[in-house]
Order: sequence, then C-alpha cells, then structure tokens
Amino acid sequence: MLLVALATAGLLGCAQKTESQEDENEEGHALLGVVQSVDAENNAMTVAHEEIPDFMPPMTMVFRVGPGDVKVIKAGDQIRARMVRDEDGGFRLIKIWKIDDQAAMEMRKVNKQLAAKLEELGSGYYVGEGEAFPEFALLDQYGDTITPARYEGKPFMLNFIFTRCTDGEMCPLSTSKMASLQKMAAERGLDDLEFISVTLDPKYDTPGVLRTYADAYGIDGENFRFVTGERAAVRQLIKTMALTHIETDDDIIHSLATVLVGRDRKIVMRSVKKAWDPNAFLEAAAEL
Repeated sequence: MLLVALATAGLLGCAQKTESQEDENEEGHALLGVVQSVDAENNAMTVAHEEIPDFMPPMTMVFRVGPGDVKVIKAGDQIRARMVRDEDGGFRLIKIWKIDDQAAMEMRKVNKQLAAKLEELGSGYYVGEGEAFPEFALLDQYGDTITPARYEGKPFMLNFIFTRCTDGEMCPLSTSKMASLQKMAAERGLDDLEFISVTLDPKYDTPGVLRTYADAYGIDGENFRFVTGERAAVRQLIKTMALTHIETDDDIIHSLATVLVGRDRKIVMRSVKKAWDPNAFLEAAAEL
C-alpha cells in the first residue's frame, strides 16, 4: 500500500485541524501525501498522494507550491494540503501543513494551559502590564514549535498581524516597525531581545506562507519568528490580549496589541495604538 502510514495519521503536526483542508467550501480538493522530493529552484514538490475521492486515484505527481513552502517542507514529510488547478491546467498545492502527531499532541498539552488561563481571566478581562504572559504553543515559519518557555530568561516583543492584511496602517506598518526595532536592537547591542508575530489568520497563514511574508520584509529569522497553528489556540491567545477580531468573507477586522515581555515573563509595556513607538519599546527593553 502506497501510504499505509498515512491512513492512521489523525492529527496535523501543526495542530491545525482539518478545517481548511477538508472543508467542502474551500477551493480545490483535500490531499494527503508524502513528499518525495523538493525542487526549490522551481518552487515545486513531487508528492505521492492517496486517492482523492471522485477526482483522482493514488499517484505520484509534481505540484507547484509557494516559495516559502519549499523552504519549510522537505522530502519524507507527510503533508495535508489543498490541491487546486492552475490557469494552464497544471496543479498547485496550497495550505500545506506537515503531519506530526507527536508534536501536535505536545502542543495541545501546552495550549490547554492557555485555555485554562483564558477561563481564569473571565469575560472582559485580559493580561495586562505587570502580569505573566500566558503559555502557548504554535508553529513558526521554519516549522518549529514556539512557546514562551523557549525564551526563558530573555525578553521578547510580540504583536499580531496577518499576511493578507491590506490596510497600510495596520499589519504592514506594524511589521515594518517590528523589523526596524529588530535592527535598532541589534545596533544597540540588545542581542537577546527576541521577536514574535502571531497571525490572526491561521486558516490561510501556514508556516510556508509566513516564511514568504518574512522574506519579503527582509527579516532576519534568527530572532524573529512568525507563528501560526490551531485556530482555537490562536483565538484564545488573541482573547487574552483583548484584541478585536472579526472574520468576514474576505477580510479580518481587528485591533492591535504590541507587548514587551521581560525576562521574568511579565508584560513590561503594552500598546494598542497604530502609532506605537519603536523607540519607546527599545528604551524599555534596554532597561531589562
């Protein structure tokens, strides 16, 4: 059997449930397969996939993929994705998620703490300055798991964006400011200051999409991670920061929250303004 190992794979490694892969209203067809090879030069992957009911038998095919996907997914990875047809008749894979049951289970254990924290806060309350930043477990643009414990003893900046945001005064501006702050911190010698951007759109923003987004801004990913994951966990984290988050058919209406977290995991500074000042955060970080 071509993909016997996949037949029992019940969890996505990103902990992203099948809502975006198997939703009948989504574009294309749900695909489950094993990557045979990756062609980074041509943004393509060869994938041995299972039967796609009422559309295609099991076979090995070459698919076009995004430029970030070829940097995240490697040969041997088991994946879920959506298969769509290009204008020239070829096939493309979108919404690609690596399957890793063990990582998914470990992430969900951590995110149970996030859910418990949200319940403890109660309706209308959020985590503010002087309080400990909540636990979470999400995937970054390299496919690695990111948790606050990863930054033990280090300060970090965190904000919320999504890659399809077109409002120049919201996500694009916020990302540009974070990128500038990253460079300013390096020039200032704040070598242990880390940066995290959480997507507001985990249904679309896969690790590969986030990798493309980070590269487009010329961001050094060594200490700047863009993270995504299971929709429920992302929403819970959003709520702990008191963000407005309304999804429409073609957009996400949202507010902003930018925070500086100290070495002791407590929030040092928090801003909900579009015009948050990188210099103010830099000075606060320098005092930690």
